[in-house]
Amino acid sequence: MSLDFYRRHAARLSRQYNEQAPERVHASWLRYLPVQPGRALDVGAGSGRDAAWLASLGWQVQAIEPVAALREAEPLAAGLAIDWCDDTLPQLSSQAGQESGYDLILASAVWMHLPPAEQTQALSRLQQLLAPTGNLVISWRNQADETERRFYPVDTAQFGEGVLLSSDDKYGRDGVVWRYVVMGPTGEGGVQ
Repeated sequence: MSLDFYRRHAARLSRQYNEQAPERVHASWLRYLPVQPGRALDVGAGSGRDAAWLASLGWQVQAIEPVAALREAEPLAAGLAIDWCDDTLPQLSSQAGQESGYDLILASAVWMHLPPAEQTQALSRLQQLLAPTGNLVISWRNQADETERRFYPVDTAQFGEGVLLSSDDKYGRDGVVWRYVVMGPTGEGGVQ
């Protein structure tokens, strides 16, 4: 994973992340956001932008972020009921005993940092943590002209019947395309 890059650029990245409203960044999958708030897990929470947004909507949020400098750069989530953990995929050892405990799991802009074998392990772990009626949302971007961070290919076959979506880059970077998968129950209120 590219943790050193995020440590070195935490202040700049935090400002960049917080420039965009979560509703804009996540517009392509918002129709799958459960109407009734419950327990949410934000994996790779970065500056806390998405965790703060979910908490403001009434969600009980557990935010996972291994880079302390990002958590502390701009405390957007300060004063909100967010439980922060220093942990990483694929194990998420801080989540022992939380199996089937989350109604929403968001892994935004994380997946492309995991080698393919770790993507498989991480997906299995996140599915263990997801409540039977919960939704799992994973996003990743293409490599485009990225030179400072290591990005790995993402094989969408690993997501099975998940709903695949895409969007342009909300920061206007040329050639950057975001992909999303939403996985969860089918039927009323679920992923269809």
